[in-house]
Amino acid sequence: MANIEDVAKLAGTSIATVSRIINNKGKVSEKTKIKVLKAIEELNYKPSSQAKHLAKVKYGFKIGVLISDRIKSILDKNKNEFGEMDFYSTVLEGIYDGAKENKSKIKLFTFDEYLNTEKDCDGILIIGSDKIPDEILNCNINMVLVDNYIVGKKINAVISNGFDGAYYVVDKMIKRNYKRIIHVHGSLEFYEFRRRFEGYELAMKQNNLLPITYEVAENQESINYIIDLILSKNPEVIFASNDPIAIMILNSLKSKNIKVPEDIQVIGFDDIVFSSSIEPTLSTVKVFKYEMGNVAFERVIELINGKNVHPYVTSLFTEFIERNSTKGV
Repeated sequence: MANIEDVAKLAGTSIATVSRIINNKGKVSEKTKIKVLKAIEELNYKPSSQAKHLAKVKYGFKIGVLISDRIKSILDKNKNEFGEMDFYSTVLEGIYDGAKENKSKIKLFTFDEYLNTEKDCDGILIIGSDKIPDEILNCNINMVLVDNYIVGKKINAVISNGFDGAYYVVDKMIKRNYKRIIHVHGSLEFYEFRRRFEGYELAMKQNNLLPITYEVAENQESINYIIDLILSKNPEVIFASNDPIAIMILNSLKSKNIKVPEDIQVIGFDDIVFSSSIEPTLSTVKVFKYEMGNVAFERVIELINGKNVHPYVTSLFTEFIERNSTKGV
């Protein structure tokens, strides 16, 4: 007598997918549904009461992890000059550890690879704020965004609270009686950069101070080009939207023999590994990257199991880590 494992094997799907189709729960592509129904018919499979509840099992799933070409190129770098890959590799570590605990399999795709590859995923995690193709956003599958939130799209998301983190650290500097605080940020097309910008701006305005911001490309050449404009504002504190930008600012200041923190203080965001090993060590706002990946994995498992299916955003608070690039109290 055939069992649910036989059906899954013949259809080329997971047991959880077969169970969802039997129970008519969750999102399954029409193509996969047809394959499973054909396998059920061919094997003359009769679902048992136990099989009908297998969708509640929290292990044995196939999870696709989707990244942009930009993030793939960062992860593929042999050189990690400014620590760019630390952020994404730590998020992935949280995802992979979650998968190991749940006996699930992870497959890494770029957006194009996912769209052009025959896949059988129970759910997908999409990392980063790069533009996601509509074909992916609109596909009928359990989905969680990681380090991203799309306004107007009711898609489950796990993010860090960049707004609160930026507001907190800027307000803290203002309470120490520093008033000339400049924000240097990457493209505001990225959700997290935009929220950090907004947190900085609110902290400045609420303290009756003029926000001064500069947008840069995330490379040393761009930072070197704009550093004189920044210095013309006679800053006491430079707050960067991520640690790689902050590290490049430190490099530019060193080249001009400007002492940190004696002359200018520098603060980053993310707390990548490099932050604690450069000289001076970088004060930064810690993003709980591992937890973000791990929580996102747990959320997609919930969705697969039909639990708490109404979409929501999980926002993880940050923490200010003070090191030698600021003066302390």
